[in-house]
Amino acid sequence: MSLFFYRELHMDLVYIQKHWTNKMNTNLSASIAAWDSVADEYVYDDTVNFSNNAFLQLIQEKVPLNKDMSVLDVGCGAGAYSVALSTKVGKVVGTDFSPKMLDVGKRYVAEHQIQNIEFVERDWWSCDGSEFERKYDLVFAHTTPAIADYESFVKMIAASKGYCALCKPARRTDEVSDVVRSMVGLKEGYGSDDSIAYAFDTIWAMGGNPEIDYHKTVWKSSKPLDEAKLWYLNRLKGSCVIDDKMERLICDYLEEISDNGVVRETTHTTLVTMIWEV
Repeated sequence: MSLFFYRELHMDLVYIQKHWTNKMNTNLSASIAAWDSVADEYVYDDTVNFSNNAFLQLIQEKVPLNKDMSVLDVGCGAGAYSVALSTKVGKVVGTDFSPKMLDVGKRYVAEHQIQNIEFVERDWWSCDGSEFERKYDLVFAHTTPAIADYESFVKMIAASKGYCALCKPARRTDEVSDVVRSMVGLKEGYGSDDSIAYAFDTIWAMGGNPEIDYHKTVWKSSKPLDEAKLWYLNRLKGSCVIDDKMERLICDYLEEISDNGVVRETTHTTLVTMIWEV
């Protein structure tokens, strides 16, 4: 197959729609339960700011942020990026499927009397997106499973009348999650290498000119053992069906690696950000 023919095939939106599908969303309630269980870990802190955050710095460099702008944060979690951007724009709307994540964000906004943020509970995979269509000057999604396939991505693009930005983890290794996933036969990790390639091809096929930025990073997390069991099991159940025997084996593994009742994990990844005009 010639390179030219391959690129023509790969750039075709019908091809992308067929092949870029969401393999993760088999159990929505389990996925929500997983993120609900860690909501308190995502309370906003001031390290997510324009001085030291590569994603926000890129947004500020490429998008003419001003107080007349409206912004949509897809898969906002507890709203850290919504809070940061609220200082630069007129209105921010954050959507997420985790009610507890949104509660954390709402509590922070209320305590700090931030008037221009609205949090909306939506499952981006299943909502039709019409309520958001072409309403926002900037639409972005930062390291969220909300953008997991062609349909969720074009829904995000359709919400923008100006700019879009997508940040996904690639070349990702999770020292605990990767082991747990391998125990149930899931070979792919939580990295988004294929999604990044498909997203670029989709933007390009639609006539966009995405600019790309890469940023290596390391995440460290620690969870009490009981919380860790909920997190890892529900993350798995969002992707596959596991029986009681396998659930017990996973819990045994987490107990084995825990240190004084705490499970610690280090994640290495390269964050890939694409930003473009629609």
